[in-house]
Amino acid sequence: MSAIGGFLELETRRGAAGAWHCDALPLTSGRACFRAILEVSRPSKVFVPFYICECVLEPIRRLQIPFEFYGLTPSLEADRLDWPAGAAVLTVNYFDLKNRHVDRLALALGRRAIVDDTQAFFRRRRHDSFSFNSARKFFGVPDGAYAYGHGLRTLQPADRNDAAACDHLATRLGGDMALAYRQYQAAESEVTCEILAPSRRAEDLLASVAYDEARVSRRRNFEQLHESLGALNALALDCELDDDAAPSCYPFLPSRPSLHEALWQREIFVPRLWPEVATRPAPGFMSERDLATRLLPLPVDHRYGAEDMQRVCDVVREVVR
Repeated sequence: MSAIGGFLELETRRGAAGAWHCDALPLTSGRACFRAILEVSRPSKVFVPFYICECVLEPIRRLQIPFEFYGLTPSLEADRLDWPAGAAVLTVNYFDLKNRHVDRLALALGRRAIVDDTQAFFRRRRHDSFSFNSARKFFGVPDGAYAYGHGLRTLQPADRNDAAACDHLATRLGGDMALAYRQYQAAESEVTCEILAPSRRAEDLLASVAYDEARVSRRRNFEQLHESLGALNALALDCELDDDAAPSCYPFLPSRPSLHEALWQREIFVPRLWPEVATRPAPGFMSERDLATRLLPLPVDHRYGAEDMQRVCDVVREVVR
């Protein structure tokens, strides 16, 4: 029985679609895209949702821009509507399920809105706002991300990130999971916010990915999990997919405390999304801290079919009893 979930192996599925994000600025990572956006827009301050990866704060700190956290409603939307003039607002399309919310904010704020689409690879330009996404979270490539927004295409990255590590991708494809995971951790530690173009290896792989097939697979797998597990899911999210959605995962919130280890023991590898949120030194934000502890991002990617999703459903039902 093979393991389900975890980071992706080297991308070997092929299509003939060409690049998906033709009109964006291609960079090496999502945080590099965010830094490029901040370099161009130069906001006086940035408002950031508390429920977010610590690495997203790296470009803000590097550029010494003041920032402030804001909270989320139970449906993962901003808990405020008033934003000071001159400030930028980073909003996240969580799991590719908050598209309507981030579109409303993008329309309201224009270039002051920065949409984090790293969990929504297939979303492209958003009105007059800035946005960015990440290929590494959706495909087995060493690096690659895309930034959209006014003025970004004038940036010329000084170099390519051809040193991007990819040993973990090939090792996982070969089946040595333990070594691959160690290599993956090492590769992740090397990701920075330097404004570099993607590696040539990543560009070659991404130019031949079967994108439409991957989108259809994610939607189908997501819908199968939601049909089976939706009644057990305590997360207050609308899981009806819009026409363009291709979710990063099926976000399942059990009523019991963290069950990650129980799934790992059954070879269903789900990550802890942003565990640093739970211990981040700031007062309040208790619901966000709870999400960081309990949420199970169940895999729905294009490696898997109906039988794999049924196995995930069976295991989840077993451990949540």
